Amino acid sequence: MRGPSTLPTSLIALSWLAFFMADVRDGLGPFLATYLQENKVPQAWIGYTMTAGGLAAVAMTPLAGAWVDRASAKRAMTAVSAVAIMGASALAFTTLAGPLLMASQIVTGVAGALLAAAMAALTLGLARSAGFKRQTGRNEAFSHAGNMVSAIGAGLAAHWFGAPWMLAVMGAMACGALLSILAIRPADIDHEAARGNEPQDAPPAVVDAEGHAPVRALFRNRPLLLFALACAFFHLGNAAMLPLLNQRLAATVAGSAPLLWTGIAIVVAQLTMIPVALWVSRSRRFDVAWFFYAAILVLPLRGALAYAFTSEWNNIPVQVLDGLAAGALGVATPLLVQRYTRGSGRFNTALGLVMTLQGIGAAISPGAANLIVGDGQHFGIAFVALAAAALLAGPVFWLAQRDFGKAPRPREAFA
Repeated sequence: MRGPSTLPTSLIALSWLAFFMADVRDGLGPFLATYLQENKVPQAWIGYTMTAGGLAAVAMTPLAGAWVDRASAKRAMTAVSAVAIMGASALAFTTLAGPLLMASQIVTGVAGALLAAAMAALTLGLARSAGFKRQTGRNEAFSHAGNMVSAIGAGLAAHWFGAPWMLAVMGAMACGALLSILAIRPADIDHEAARGNEPQDAPPAVVDAEGHAPVRALFRNRPLLLFALACAFFHLGNAAMLPLLNQRLAATVAGSAPLLWTGIAIVVAQLTMIPVALWVSRSRRFDVAWFFYAAILVLPLRGALAYAFTSEWNNIPVQVLDGLAAGALGVATPLLVQRYTRGSGRFNTALGLVMTLQGIGAAISPGAANLIVGDGQHFGIAFVALAAAALLAGPVFWLAQRDFGKAPRPREAFA
């Protein structure tokens, strides 16, 4: 097989998979919250529904990472998950019954966790460690472009024809994802490289029966655990901010077309994320850790703008800031996990651990934010609370970087 620098057909297909999967993976989540707000679903049920999906993803994420590390059917996992999310989303936009809404988001959360794990493994397995940084940035850029295209389509479909028509856009994206999966050649996937173990990597001092670091070694990797905690704090502040912006429009600004503005907000963010993702993946001047620090510092400013200005036009600068932070984190997170675990053969399990704590923060975020909003519609206070939570990520990540700098060689780190 040709090296990553030649960009074989499978890597091109992987980038297009990232494009089409962007909309499928999240199940049109931001639109769902706004749709439920417009249809007068009780505030608490909106929070419960969104939190249920997040908690399901949290429960599945570590299992998904460990499963993908061991499995060779990564393409099949991706395809089945995409179809499951499509079916769950169809249910969510055709019912207002609380239990069914929660069930749809649980399926979306479980399948989305498996999709994310399989995508990370495919990227490392196809690009290898030498091309991982560049391919991750390319995937993120394609993913943000896919989100932008689907958000435009979904927003216009909802505005002109009604919310259920957003499913047509999602169905088209799912078909594109399935075709992209078929275009990835199974023989091009190095399943050992996909789990973060290549011949040039120093082996861990203690190995399991398969020659990889035991899973318990991850729980002694302090930089990895601290980084996971930093991600949890960041997403505790970040996850509910976009849905809350558009919920406020639906609740407080008559005739504001919140579903359309949800689409506009997503497009603005994705347009910003595309160049940021490419910059992070190609930057030689700044280490990837500095981009993580920058993302943390952006979120309080985003919360302050959301608090201060209530016009629908305020969504634009708020989402530009979201694009700066999310564009950096989308690339930085898997790269930092790979850095902390290289040579262990547990990349996807470790990424699952990080995404689990991140998911805990993201799952708690909408429930906590909607409780703060309450019947009194205290949206401003909720934005301040979200921004404050994100600030806690800074010192925790600093500790992770400090401990990594003091850590022994990878071989001893997994003893």
